[in-house]
Amino acid sequence: MTESTLLVWLFVVPAIAALVEYGLGRKFPSAAGRVAVLGATVTFGIAIALVYSVYDGARLTALGHQLLADPLAGFVALIISFVGWVATIYAYPYLRRQVADGRVAVERMPVFFAWCMVFISTMTAATVNNNLIMMYVLVEATTLASAVLVSYYWKPESLEAGYKYLLLCSVGITIGLLGCVVIYSAAVPLIGGHNAMLISEIAKVAGQLPPMAILMASVLVIVGFGSKAGLVPFHAWLPDTYSQAPVPVTALLSGVASKVAIYAVARIVTIFFPGHSAIGMFAIILGAISMLVGIIVAYQQTDLRRMLAYSSVSQMGYIILAFGIGSYLGFYGAIYHLLTHGISKAMMFLCCGALAISFGTTDMRQLGTKKHSRLMAVCFFIGALAIGGMPPLSGFWSKFAIYVAAGQAQLWWPLAICLFTSLLTLAVLIRAGAMIFLQHTHHGNPQGDAAAAAGIGSGCPPVMMMVIVLTTIAVIVTGSNIGPVNHLIDLSAKALLQQIIGG
Repeated sequence: MTESTLLVWLFVVPAIAALVEYGLGRKFPSAAGRVAVLGATVTFGIAIALVYSVYDGARLTALGHQLLADPLAGFVALIISFVGWVATIYAYPYLRRQVADGRVAVERMPVFFAWCMVFISTMTAATVNNNLIMMYVLVEATTLASAVLVSYYWKPESLEAGYKYLLLCSVGITIGLLGCVVIYSAAVPLIGGHNAMLISEIAKVAGQLPPMAILMASVLVIVGFGSKAGLVPFHAWLPDTYSQAPVPVTALLSGVASKVAIYAVARIVTIFFPGHSAIGMFAIILGAISMLVGIIVAYQQTDLRRMLAYSSVSQMGYIILAFGIGSYLGFYGAIYHLLTHGISKAMMFLCCGALAISFGTTDMRQLGTKKHSRLMAVCFFIGALAIGGMPPLSGFWSKFAIYVAAGQAQLWWPLAICLFTSLLTLAVLIRAGAMIFLQHTHHGNPQGDAAAAAGIGSGCPPVMMMVIVLTTIAVIVTGSNIGPVNHLIDLSAKALLQQIIGG
């Protein structure tokens, strides 16, 4: 292992940006967001440097092994920092438009950007954390930071959504803490001292821990952190939260915050897979239920944000199911799908925000009567096809790896559910795109129609559209099966396998 300060700067930089943003914002509220954009950019740059450092399979450490980064940690940190970067840039004109519309007071903008930086800081810290109990602390910290952002509009609906989100996720993650405590208690006699909190040290003695304690602890961890990820039946908070939070926050919640919780499960639970097949089967069953319920309920929605929210529930099911398979291909598919869904769904929520800014609604039936940007339609359909698993986009490669992994493990009923859910997902998302962009009963003035046809969008700030296009390009690039992406996912899957054998 190599000592590196990159692991510290990865979460310290956005934390410093949060303090500076809030301090300067109180004096110059109209300039809010500039420090946050700079902080998010630097954080993304640090994540790139971190990935470069672990690209050959190296492992970095800091603070006495309390922080640890392998290729998987670097890969997840890169996804988080990228989505955080584009969401922060997007939020800059988004918040200003809402100030101009009288929906938000200019004095409250620094609060948004400061907490947004705190949110990113807690998520990036969780990726490089190697302490069992601190994993709970950091995932809970992401909940606390994002709860403020969910309630940002300070309306009865947003306050209710924020309260439900905070209550259900905090209770759920506390269940995860109980699981972590059981693991720590079981590891203390074998390791002793504070080393019993280090995930890398627990992995070395995983096979020697009491079987019943590990089974109980693993179920608690999966249920606890799974509630934060929005897995069924712990997803009650998710639709209201996604529909009431500011759109940049929703992009962060769906794109990466849910992935942090899944990442925590993978880091903690997979080390116990050898000799405990019931743990993997529990994850597979929970994933299959989430996949089916999420997409079936999504089909019934008429509001775009709620439909995308339930679709996220379904896609989280794919990831936890793939991790539950426990093989190299299962890990490969789960990690690839984490990338696919993280970027694609964030982009689709950003499209949703642009539509809301332009037309004042996210009701798909009403949006179908409007004249839309052709460029927006193309971006939306690319995201829909990627998540639906159409070749040659990234969702096809990630899902195909999961299908093959399930087949190799002779898990035929999960494979059937995966295939059926994928077809249903494609149908639901394409249907939503058709309702919004392919209707023939458009209303509007000639000038607005010309602007929409040019790809600008009625009332959508150009910077927001540029961010959507940039994120769409990222969706296409990650689906082009280029060598560096595949190599990094391959190293990430091998890092989990190495952790399983205590390496």
